[in-house]
Amino acid sequence: MRIENMIYIYGAVCASMILFNLVYNLLLTRSQPRMERRCRRIKAGVEAQLQESREKGQINPSHLSLLGRRLRRVNNLIAFNRALEELFEGRPEEKADYLHQIQSVMLSLALVYRTRNDMQAAYFAYFLSRTMQLRQMPIDSLQDIMLDYIGKHNLYCRVNGLNALYDFGTAERVAQALRIQDDGTVFLHEKILTEGLLSYKGDHDELIHILWSRLYTYSTHTKLAILNYIRFRSGDYCREMFSIMQDGREDKELRLSAIRYFGKYVYPPALNPLLTFLADPSPEHWEYATVAASSLANYAGERVISALTEALHSTSWYVRSAASQSLEHHHVNYSDLIDVVAGQDRYAREMITYRLESRKLRKQEVTPS
Repeated sequence: MRIENMIYIYGAVCASMILFNLVYNLLLTRSQPRMERRCRRIKAGVEAQLQESREKGQINPSHLSLLGRRLRRVNNLIAFNRALEELFEGRPEEKADYLHQIQSVMLSLALVYRTRNDMQAAYFAYFLSRTMQLRQMPIDSLQDIMLDYIGKHNLYCRVNGLNALYDFGTAERVAQALRIQDDGTVFLHEKILTEGLLSYKGDHDELIHILWSRLYTYSTHTKLAILNYIRFRSGDYCREMFSIMQDGREDKELRLSAIRYFGKYVYPPALNPLLTFLADPSPEHWEYATVAASSLANYAGERVISALTEALHSTSWYVRSAASQSLEHHHVNYSDLIDVVAGQDRYAREMITYRLESRKLRKQEVTPS
């Protein structure tokens, strides 16, 4: 009987899901025509104002009042967003001019949606990130309000608020926003933070300078995102990264990020530490050895080739793989690695053979006979 009851319950759940999907699709089908009508009305109104703006040099104040009232409803805001995308497609300068003229409306709406439920607030932040991409609205008060959105305990509010500031915010506000999201109440993966910082529309050098000056005010999680961001954007922090890499008290992930930095930017003083990491036989330190092996791909010299060749005998598959890739990058061939190819270490022999044969096949594909 217990199994039969479970089957009945499972069947009821499936039936409920099917019913929900049917009702949802029905509601969506019925709401779509209303949304399309809203879009057409809004588009017609904006087109009329654009014509008046061309003739008189500015938008009619009544249009601003109308937008301020209508866009307080989230459905109208969604329709307005769609209308702008359709109306200004391929016309970014005209869109920027229109949005510049409705700045006051955007500011008042930001205050309105700040007090709405999290999903409506998140959508408004998304709307700003979509419409203010040309940095035509560097309004301090609007940026301050966005900081309040980021302070909400909602993932979508935080992500969309950050995206909005990446598009039209100053470096100072972005640094403040990272500090606010770092309160630990909502988890944002460091990859999301790094990709967001890389999308920043302002001066990256200024932003990096501010973030580095405040690096130790952030959690380890956010510091990692910042270090990865710096690695992708600037080669001017070799000395600082070297200090992190060499500090045994630092978090492991931060040190690994610093090692990766020297794989992208060659820094002669980092060579000896990289070789030391690679030669460490401790199984607990395989991550350091693996990342160091990858970073040594860009460092020339017999010492590097010798160390990478020796790493092919590592007990860690990851170290052997990274070392073989770096050796391939150094354009070694079978004759350079005869001791490995003809040696007794089957794992080392198979790893480098696979790498060299793969390179040979790629060359054949590029230059077929």
